[in-house]
Amino acid sequence: MGPRLDGTVIRNDGRYDVHFERHFDAPVERLWAAVTEPKLLEGWLGGPVVELELTEGGNVVIQIHPKGPATVYGTVVRVEPLEVLELTWDVPAWRHIPDFFGTIMRWEVRPDGDGSKLLLTHSLPDDTSWHVHAMLGAWHLHLDALPATLADEPIPRFEEEDFFGMRDAYAKLVGSVESLQ
Repeated sequence: MGPRLDGTVIRNDGRYDVHFERHFDAPVERLWAAVTEPKLLEGWLGGPVVELELTEGGNVVIQIHPKGPATVYGTVVRVEPLEVLELTWDVPAWRHIPDFFGTIMRWEVRPDGDGSKLLLTHSLPDDTSWHVHAMLGAWHLHLDALPATLADEPIPRFEEEDFFGMRDAYAKLVGSVESLQ
């Protein structure tokens, strides 16, 4: 039996929203730090956070693939401390992947029983439907690394074959995204 595939995708106003909700055994303050403090964010994303200005209109530069030039360039759209961080998430072409522009990343942090919950929504433009399964697979693996970041433990790294396996598992689960309503 493989991992529990907890990512979903819905069609919303001509966009594809990739969504995850995960509970973590950490207080809200610690989970918020993991999505807003560069050193902690680097832990579970796997690459350097070059710039993250936590103010509306602030710059965002995150190298999401430390072995290559895949870098996110964005702007903070909304920040509500201990609750919401939303930013644009644009990645110029690299390796065999074309430009990936017009996406919005939203992280919401909420209390959840004796811990906290992260609601992650990566909203993709309609013309990037080819990327939905990849986003489901990638975010699943990054979220799997988040508990280690929260616990100050060594971060499990995933290899390319892990990513391709997870992407393919989501493709099988979700099927054709173009048919989503």
